[in-house]
Amino acid sequence: MYDKLHLVAITLPNYDFGGAADEEYSFRLPAGYKARLVKIGVMVTEAFVSTSTNAMLQLGTASDTDKYAQLAIANGAADVDCYDETDDTDAILTADIPANTLLEVNLLQAYAGSPTGQGIPYFVFECWK
Repeated sequence: MYDKLHLVAITLPNYDFGGAADEEYSFRLPAGYKARLVKIGVMVTEAFVSTSTNAMLQLGTASDTDKYAQLAIANGAADVDCYDETDDTDAILTADIPANTLLEVNLLQAYAGSPTGQGIPYFVFECWK
């Protein structure tokens, strides 16, 4: 499948999923490399509490914001926990990513009531030519 496999980790700044506005980021993986998303998660720095809509971490494109992944961060995710694709087992929707794709990350806050929850979003990719 590939000659040399490279692991690439992308870590975003701490984000307040309970009190901030929705946020967007974009990035590209190394030029000419195909990729496979192998891990998506949030290193929790404040417990998640929501009454109706869970906070979300999406990975996709400008035209399809959750094309590759959508992690729903459950009510009750504890402080100093790591909430990832092992907790939300259908978070990775399409693992394979074509070379030179502009990836878009959407950080969506929880809604209703007085939601809380902060964490450091991250992604891990296997990349190859």
